[in-house]
Amino acid sequence: MGVACSKISRGPDMAGTEADNMWKPQLVRAESSLNVPAIAAAHVIKSYVAQAPDEVSLEVGDVVCITDMPPKELSPWWRGKRGFQVGSFPSECVELISGKVPESLVDSLRKPVPKKRGKLLPFIRSLVKARPQRAKQPEQEKKGVFGCDLGEHLLRFGRDVPQVLQSCAQFIEQHGVVQGIYRRSGVASKIQQLRHEFDSEQLPELSVRDIHSVSSVCKMYFRELPNPLLTTQLYDKFTDAAGAATEEERLLRMKDAIQQLPAPHYRTLEYLMRHLASLAGNCSVTNMDAHNLAIVWAPNLLRSQQSQSACASGGAASLEVQTQTAVVEFLISHADSLFSSKTSSAMGEEAGERLPPLA
Repeated sequence: MGVACSKISRGPDMAGTEADNMWKPQLVRAESSLNVPAIAAAHVIKSYVAQAPDEVSLEVGDVVCITDMPPKELSPWWRGKRGFQVGSFPSECVELISGKVPESLVDSLRKPVPKKRGKLLPFIRSLVKARPQRAKQPEQEKKGVFGCDLGEHLLRFGRDVPQVLQSCAQFIEQHGVVQGIYRRSGVASKIQQLRHEFDSEQLPELSVRDIHSVSSVCKMYFRELPNPLLTTQLYDKFTDAAGAATEEERLLRMKDAIQQLPAPHYRTLEYLMRHLASLAGNCSVTNMDAHNLAIVWAPNLLRSQQSQSACASGGAASLEVQTQTAVVEFLISHADSLFSSKTSSAMGEEAGERLPPLA
């Protein structure tokens, strides 16, 4: 999952399911935004899962045709076309490629229909203006699991690692050794259902039929942590360790970095990396080795201040994604060496001291 780095294509199960069609409002079908000429093109720098019928999901590395882009001071939501999907999305998730739309994308768009344009543009603007109010609602619902500080969450529930991670990882290891695991996305409605059940402190009934929805909700949990799993504070230490000259030096510096993590983050990271290392061992079946798993997981585990402010240029953002991928790939490939039983035991003993107190 990167801005301009290698991107794994989606499987056929991603295209046009019945669930996707059910999410498209009739009004948008009747006056499709495909008829609106694109005004810019952008690549996705931050994944996003649609939260409403008039939104579109984004995957890092995708290209989006922008059809409406109000100033950010008026609305944080833009509208555009990704493949055959049309909808709104947070503008912070994309970065403009240039002022000109590539011809290949222009050709994929239908020509505008003049008689409908007058009705369609006010409709789109009304949707865009309505988005900020809906976007604030999740901020008022932080009592659940998603979007909650990791240390506070584990202390509140008296757990060593998040229930979302444990339930999803165990289920995937039993039933998810399938092609494209963690790369392919599940059905948006099913992902939201699983999220709601976890947030309601329920244990959802996971289904093999929805294995990619299970993996998607697991990634979503980490993507929404206020402080990423590898923490913003230690971002430079992890990236510097990945760039060390020798394998031995990388191992020493990476181990030093992970041992500086707060205990809840360390325990959760160990659990996740051992899980991903186990899946990487089945890459002959899944086509997801340590590198491919790192591509889809890296943006969910570490973020720099620059990437969060979306001020990096295209080249800098691409280099940053490659560096993040290198960090996560090293963690997966060297999980046994980095998380020795002695180190894990010591970190567990410090958990009481390093967990943040509840307000």
